[in-house]
Amino acid sequence: MVINFKLLHQDVGLKLDEKVFLGKNDVEKALLKYAKLFEDVDVSTIDNSHMFYGYNSLGNPLKLDFESDCIKRIILFTKPDTRQRYKCVISYDGHNYNGFQIQKDQTTIQGELTRVISAVNGFHTLVQGASRTDAGVHALNYVFHFDSDKPLTKAKWLEYLNYQLPNDILVKSVEEIHPLFHSRYDVYKKRYIYKILLNKRNPFRINYEWYIKELNTDTLLENLKQLIGTHDFTSFCKGQPDSTVRTIYKTDLNKTDNELTLVFEGNGFLRYMIRILVYALVQISTGNSDLNIQEIIKEKSREHTKNLAPACGLYLEEITY
Repeated sequence: MVINFKLLHQDVGLKLDEKVFLGKNDVEKALLKYAKLFEDVDVSTIDNSHMFYGYNSLGNPLKLDFESDCIKRIILFTKPDTRQRYKCVISYDGHNYNGFQIQKDQTTIQGELTRVISAVNGFHTLVQGASRTDAGVHALNYVFHFDSDKPLTKAKWLEYLNYQLPNDILVKSVEEIHPLFHSRYDVYKKRYIYKILLNKRNPFRINYEWYIKELNTDTLLENLKQLIGTHDFTSFCKGQPDSTVRTIYKTDLNKTDNELTLVFEGNGFLRYMIRILVYALVQISTGNSDLNIQEIIKEKSREHTKNLAPACGLYLEEITY
């Protein structure tokens, strides 16, 4: 793919090793100063991802991110790590773990992965995950990456990881990936689902669904649809993030027998955002709230969203790059 480095987004950013250039004017100057590094660039997507990965004529790895036809982000390393980078997809039952992110004196998914991979590498290898998940939250297709200089095939890594990891973590695939691929920073969108069990409580599903005796599914679906679009989700987050604006591309409601599955697909989610949303949706759909979701969004306040739905019903279903 031929790259025209003159088509830059107004807010473009360039990271060249440890140097960072922000804004179209500064990036244009940097591209001129280091012109040799941006000659004969060859890039392509990986599995139809939205990022472009490749190399320049000197063999240096780089990646590009576009918005429309303009370059939004450029990353190039002249002295890359010589180790092989691996991308892994896993599923896990989260109810025995204190979330994904490694924590002192707590059992976490990242902690287990780091322990096993570090043992092979012979040095501490902190795996990098696509996102945090709360304690008790599950994942169907979670993505992480790590680097290694061990001459193991993908099949051997897969066999070893699944042999050493606990049975409630399953490595579904291992693949060699471009050295600048990043499981967190290259995410385009994520899809979460939340499972609700209706009518009859089932003790064998208590760690995997939230039991609600009954609710109005028409009201639930109507309010789910109100989430689609770009909104300020201050009413549905914990803490004070740099930005509370997120875009929801899709929501849905699937019903099978006495089970409801709520679908949330967006470019990113704030801390506890989906669990706060689900609790509010249930309150509205059971007649315990006089407000709808759109009205609560406009409040930009946690006044009516103090509670969270249980973690057990939440699953990270899919990550798109």
